[in-house]
Amino acid sequence: MGSGKGEAVNILKKLGFRHVTLSSLIREEASRRGRAETRDELVKIGNELRREGGAGILAKMALEKVLEGGGDWVIDGIRNPAEIEELRKSPDSKIVGLAVNEELIVERILSRKRDGDALSRGDILKKIAREKGKGEPKDGQQVAKCIKMADIIIKNEGELKTLAEKFLKYYNSLRSMKSAKFMKSKKIIRPSKDEYYLDLAKSVCRRATCLKVEIGAVIIKDDQVVATGYCGSPRGTKSSLEHGFCLRKKLGIPSGHRYEMCRSVHAEQNAIINAARAGVSLLGGDMYIYGKTRNEDGSEGGVIDAFPCFICKKMLINCGLKRVICSLKDGGAKIFEAEDWIREWKKQDIIDDKFQYGEIAKKT
Repeated sequence: MGSGKGEAVNILKKLGFRHVTLSSLIREEASRRGRAETRDELVKIGNELRREGGAGILAKMALEKVLEGGGDWVIDGIRNPAEIEELRKSPDSKIVGLAVNEELIVERILSRKRDGDALSRGDILKKIAREKGKGEPKDGQQVAKCIKMADIIIKNEGELKTLAEKFLKYYNSLRSMKSAKFMKSKKIIRPSKDEYYLDLAKSVCRRATCLKVEIGAVIIKDDQVVATGYCGSPRGTKSSLEHGFCLRKKLGIPSGHRYEMCRSVHAEQNAIINAARAGVSLLGGDMYIYGKTRNEDGSEGGVIDAFPCFICKKMLINCGLKRVICSLKDGGAKIFEAEDWIREWKKQDIIDDKFQYGEIAKKT
């Protein structure tokens, strides 16, 4: 409600997507049951369907429609985490969350004067709270939880042009990150550039000297590798591998605290330092980060969500990088835009960073 879903759908439809909304499925059910199609009544029917067929029933119905029709589709109106879980059964699905502050939602709804909308600020805020899950059953509306489960959250607090630019950027990044394309003429499997550079970071991470994780970073500018870095001790000093133990573990320091007591320099920082040693500007470049755990016997563990730490993130912003592409433990990759970090920190506080601290910190 008031988040800009309709505009987002129109953007994707212009890209050739077909459209189905979960609310349209509810309307079809309302017609079959001889019920009114008011907003409140549709919410009730949606909750009834979830109780009857499970919390993910609407998404299941939508997927059946998508598979029957073929091609690219956009599904909107997702309101329960089980619907996301159902949609993720399709391997090519991506969940996009639209984030808007409540005051702007109120302003948009009051100004658009659409039939069925609440007419007062208080009523709108009550509906927002209900959509977020206040007073709702577990299989009812839980929009706030759904947004947290999204593959990417796009803030829609500006002009329509800005929203379109963000969607196009994400759409293009998805296309470039798709599985290697099959070249029919030569029958050659060729990775995308993002996959190629992330694979380079994967090779770099094998040089890491940390006993817990192997992290590698590669900086690309103008389609060229300008610097690499891995998690390792300063040049000329003994690493944890050579010492045979982790200093932080020996001192009882918990993970994520007191980085100054670590022998190693983070991969991201080493890549930036190596670029500086070579006199290379990083303005407008991209960084690719790949990470794995390291088992106690020294063997390689599993892939991790290789998001930069809080200190590294500040450095990445200051050195002028544009994008940061990180490996994910599910085998995919996540693309961060440095300008989004800056914009988020301007509006809130750096301590509210959801990728470092989970849920937004409560203000005291």
